Amino acid sequence: MSLQAIPIQNIYFLLAYAWNEFREGEQVDVDQTDCPDVHNLLAMVLSSGIRKLATRGMDKGYIVVTEETPRLRGRMRLLPSYQKLTQLSGRMICEFDELTADTLPNQILKATCQRLLQKASPLTNENRGSVHHARELLGDISPIQISGRTFHKVQLHRNNRHYRMLLHVCQLLHELYLPEERSGSRRFRNILEEETIMHRVFEAFVRNFAIRHCRDASVSAMKIKWDGIYSDEVRAVLPGMMTDVTLDRAERKTILDCKFYRDALVKGRSRDHLHSAHLYQLSAYIQNKSRDAGWENVEGALLYPAIEHQRSLKFELLGHQIAIYSIDLDQPWRTIHNRLLEVLG
Repeated sequence: MSLQAIPIQNIYFLLAYAWNEFREGEQVDVDQTDCPDVHNLLAMVLSSGIRKLATRGMDKGYIVVTEETPRLRGRMRLLPSYQKLTQLSGRMICEFDELTADTLPNQILKATCQRLLQKASPLTNENRGSVHHARELLGDISPIQISGRTFHKVQLHRNNRHYRMLLHVCQLLHELYLPEERSGSRRFRNILEEETIMHRVFEAFVRNFAIRHCRDASVSAMKIKWDGIYSDEVRAVLPGMMTDVTLDRAERKTILDCKFYRDALVKGRSRDHLHSAHLYQLSAYIQNKSRDAGWENVEGALLYPAIEHQRSLKFELLGHQIAIYSIDLDQPWRTIHNRLLEVLG
């Protein structure tokens, strides 16, 4: 199976759900020419989003400005003014708040556009032109260097929450913008080749899908405690157990673990078999959680992506129902939607 075969429109829906920005009935106008890969898809989403921001008005915020001026405004800085003798020329140093679009979210958007326009960026001519136009719309915004910490400094609120998806796009592109080990230069890596990132996306996609569509269940990522007797010293070194998706229904409890692997089975010489580490992990979750009242009959499931096939295996293990599912991401989105409802039902 090649995950590169996932239709680009389905990749968009995965990301939209993972970022909690999916809109029912949404039509995504992408084709293989405009978006031959995820990199071009993200560039298209970013540039079109910036154009919409320019139409509705960019996010603005107040920054503190200090300047020497003949016109008194804001707070006069007497000591610095007298130290520089500015009063002799009829001027004073003043400090005031100025409303500006030169905010951190807009600076991140501009810096990301700048990265996308590098020669090594594999954009189509059309998307390169769109990103260039988007950068020009941010012409008065200060250039900054983006790091992982930059995104943690952003504060979203009611007036700028429409920036959320665009900032997710920027953060994802930042995570994919990695140095080459041999040359030391940088390039954007293919998201489908980054298992760590795609596992996070796939997990968030399934969890947010369940939150939206499984209204009869309380959906969460649940922390599970080890069932045993141990000291605080031992507790400090025990590995954590955190589920990907837990569905808590009145009459049924399910722990679902999402794995972004190429297949639910490992190819062997004589036979195919399940990923042992995945089954061990799920078994540990179930056995420890089943000690809690109301969770005695908790069920477990492993969910994998797939291309050109869907797998459903069900069996009992240590008194608990276990299921192994795969979901074909090469199908029309409505088919994927119905399959996931079946898995989560």
